[in-house]
Amino acid sequence: MEYRLAKESDLDSLSKLFHEYRSTSISLQNLAELADSQAWIKARYDHQDAVFILAIEDEKLEAFITLYQGFSSVSLQKYWILNDLYVRMSARGKGCAKELMVFAHDYAVTTGAKGIELETGEHNMIAQNLYSALGYEENTHYKHYFWHAQRPEIDEDTED
Repeated sequence: MEYRLAKESDLDSLSKLFHEYRSTSISLQNLAELADSQAWIKARYDHQDAVFILAIEDEKLEAFITLYQGFSSVSLQKYWILNDLYVRMSARGKGCAKELMVFAHDYAVTTGAKGIELETGEHNMIAQNLYSALGYEENTHYKHYFWHAQRPEIDEDTED
């Protein structure tokens, strides 16, 4: 299997695999169309605000990682946020995710980043075991929060 950074000529196949990945996401409440996924990938690539690492076998895209750059005010360093890691079902069990991660580590070192941050589902033991085996440490010092820009409906009967 070949592991490398995405090129412009990869965007069509990457968009299709990205859309497949999105359709399997348990947190996705509104599945966009393939055209929306294509527009998202192209915009991220054109604006250079994401890096896509690909796994290709026999000229077929089998897996990818999406990295976004983050910045630490405390350490005054950049780091990478591993936002997406997806391996097509037919390629699972071949060590593809591990090799993608190793490529991401090398990329982080090459770009002078302080490291890679990621999160995964609390019940995704396969991913947790991989990350632990690769030296990732669970952050038990901070809680993560998320603010939703669109406020959900509030049940007036339960509101104080």
